[in-house]
Amino acid sequence: MTRVRSRWVVATAGGILVLLGLLPKLGAVVAAVPAPVLGGAGLVMFGTVAAGGLRTLARVDFRGNHNLTVVAVSVAVGVLPVGVPTLYEKFPDWFQTVMNSGISAGCLTAIVLNLLFNHLPAKRDSLAPEPDGLTVGGIEEGIQQPREEIV
Repeated sequence: MTRVRSRWVVATAGGILVLLGLLPKLGAVVAAVPAPVLGGAGLVMFGTVAAGGLRTLARVDFRGNHNLTVVAVSVAVGVLPVGVPTLYEKFPDWFQTVMNSGISAGCLTAIVLNLLFNHLPAKRDSLAPEPDGLTVGGIEEGIQQPREEIV
């Protein structure tokens, strides 16, 4: 929000947080801040994070690779714990701890799918352009073209 990206500022803020944790009187002052004030600050903070994520997604190339699938499945898995809170109740405790949080579930899904679709050598080679400019899947620039057959 402030556009301050200095490591020194972050380190100073971390030191202040450690100090607040070690001095109960200062912690009590922070705890005295009314819940609506904290809620408003949290709303602005999470809204800023969401807008930054949307800005990042606007720069992603969704043609010729599986980025759209990665984003769609990750968002869906991230929303599942909110939409169906009892979905993971039959799973082991360690799994519930990770997957009951929409943020961790969506993040984990995005990392795994990105690795599978965009970073494994087999997938990367299958999406590489052929010498004549056609991709192996037969799609270039969003226009489907016939694939040449080797006889």
